[in-house]
Amino acid sequence: MKTRIVLFSAFLILLQACGGGSSGTDTPPPVQPPTPPNPNPPPAAETVSLTENGLQLHGELTALAGESVGFAITTDDQLEIESILWQQISGPNVTVLATHTQVIGFDTSEPGQYQFRVTATLNSDAQRQLNFSLDVADSNSVLANVRLDHSATELGRVSLRVDTTADKTIDRISWTRLHGPQVNDVQTQSDDGEAFDSTRPHSLFFNAPSVTSDSVISYQANVTFTDGSEASDTALVLIDNVTINQDGYFTNNDLYVSSHMIPYREESPYADSLKRCVYNNQFDTSCSFEDLPLLGMETTTPTVEDVLNRTLVSHPWMGQRFEEYLRQSEAGSDMLNLLRGTTAVVISYDIRPSFYWVVSGAIYLDANNFWRTPQERDTLNTRPDFRSNFGNDLQFGIFWRYVKNGQNYLNQAFPAASERGDKPFSGLEASLTWLMYHELGHANDYFPPRRWPTISTTTSPLSYFNDAQPDSTDMDGLYPLTSSELKSLANVSFGGETATAQQRNFVPLDIQGFYAPDRAPAYYAYFNEREDYATLFERFMMLYRLGIPADTGIIGTVNNPNAIVTWGARARITDPALFNRLRYTIERVYPEIDFDAVYPDLPATQIFPPNANWFALLDLESNTQNNMAGKSMQGSHSGLGFSGIPNLMLHHKHGDPRKLPMKP
Repeated sequence: MKTRIVLFSAFLILLQACGGGSSGTDTPPPVQPPTPPNPNPPPAAETVSLTENGLQLHGELTALAGESVGFAITTDDQLEIESILWQQISGPNVTVLATHTQVIGFDTSEPGQYQFRVTATLNSDAQRQLNFSLDVADSNSVLANVRLDHSATELGRVSLRVDTTADKTIDRISWTRLHGPQVNDVQTQSDDGEAFDSTRPHSLFFNAPSVTSDSVISYQANVTFTDGSEASDTALVLIDNVTINQDGYFTNNDLYVSSHMIPYREESPYADSLKRCVYNNQFDTSCSFEDLPLLGMETTTPTVEDVLNRTLVSHPWMGQRFEEYLRQSEAGSDMLNLLRGTTAVVISYDIRPSFYWVVSGAIYLDANNFWRTPQERDTLNTRPDFRSNFGNDLQFGIFWRYVKNGQNYLNQAFPAASERGDKPFSGLEASLTWLMYHELGHANDYFPPRRWPTISTTTSPLSYFNDAQPDSTDMDGLYPLTSSELKSLANVSFGGETATAQQRNFVPLDIQGFYAPDRAPAYYAYFNEREDYATLFERFMMLYRLGIPADTGIIGTVNNPNAIVTWGARARITDPALFNRLRYTIERVYPEIDFDAVYPDLPATQIFPPNANWFALLDLESNTQNNMAGKSMQGSHSGLGFSGIPNLMLHHKHGDPRKLPMKP
């Protein structure tokens, strides 16, 4: 690790900023003579396959067609690389999505010779260049691939995954570190979502070690099939030695973020501010609005380009998908208007869960919502949301989903990662729209439209927040939720608090007595007034703009294999008990909507029939109680989404499928 900057801060909060160099064009600048080599260079790592012009190439130079391969670049004299550019010169075309980092990974498409050039710019502005060839032989025997070779910030989160291509049953999987510095706290997960599976862990997770220079770790996955055959593959992870301010907002909370963040629009007038002010490992001061103003402080009619000029990404493809969404989504015009309440949009492979953060005024989006190709999906960190097991010792869950045409809107038929399939635009839109409405509900709670003209550019988002309370505080004072029991339980389910004996003894009928008479749009609303406010806005906009209602349902998790719902409702957002709270929220977050005019046309709340099966209730109109029994809870069930937030971060867990935890 480089010498740490120590700047003491009296106000320590979680999160955000940027960093990492990148190339600006596809054509590298002229190569200067390399810096003279260190007379006492360290011994070459075992992963090094080629040394040229002061650069070391890590990775095998031969492969089989269909293999996933990777290459990393370091210097042979331990000088730091400031920016880098990888280019394919010839050979069968491959998809490389991280050419601005020190590691590339891709699948070989066919036999042949693949030629590449890598150009590295050092901190001294000196440049070094290395050319290499990958020889790929024809084969139909590739049975396993580990994806994806990548670069990670020291102390940051790392994930690797092994996929098998054979039509065989896996007996066991093991992982072995072959080279590189020691790794601690290694965790694994099987494909069925069970963490710490000791026999078939498809995924490997660890926190990168602290290093004093860029270092390469090599991991191998060994797969044994039930017929006795075996397969293996390796992947490289380069640990990036970076400068860390241990008192920074993120690092002080053990969050070490990507050092390869880049403005999506390199020529943006806010490029430098994006790098400094939203997502990096030094960020410890809220930047002024003079550096990075709210979009709404500059224009009331933003364009897509205005938003993209304020977008920071870990991989360029993420910005491309965000642009695609803004231009094509039915909700695109809403998002442009709502983004006026933000300073920036951050999309990164290592963000999980998504959140809004008042210190920077930006929204932070998990890139898992954006992928459309298997290659894009490969670049994502798949470590589970840290809140996944919160509340598992309770005897109930209050689950939610969005329903469109009798189907779970968020649980579309996406292919498994190993199937190497694409996701349609409709899937991206489903993943992102509800999440954007929610996070932008937060943004326009802290910085509502009526205030934008009066905000001074000399203040910062944090300073403004300290002087002006969010609208959700007033809403909660006027129209509070009443169940103290559910507020305490929400701290267990979403905040990770330990359940008391009384809370562990609550049964679904108890929860119905707390939940049904109250006026919450969802269980998550009980976590705090900020989430209450954002969820009210999200649920309304999904129904109003897209015609997609949300279901909420209390389901027992003990002796309930058929997922019988104790109490639930569709479109609870239009329950008359929520009317005043909802109108207060919409009129302040999105004043362009004439709430009193549109509200009467929204569908009414539907209470679920008793003793109904959660999954059969998707088709609420045609199903009856008689055919709602017998759908088993076993297998892969989806839409049972939880949401939560630690400390001062405001975030909402993506609605990824996860099994309802059942207890004997």
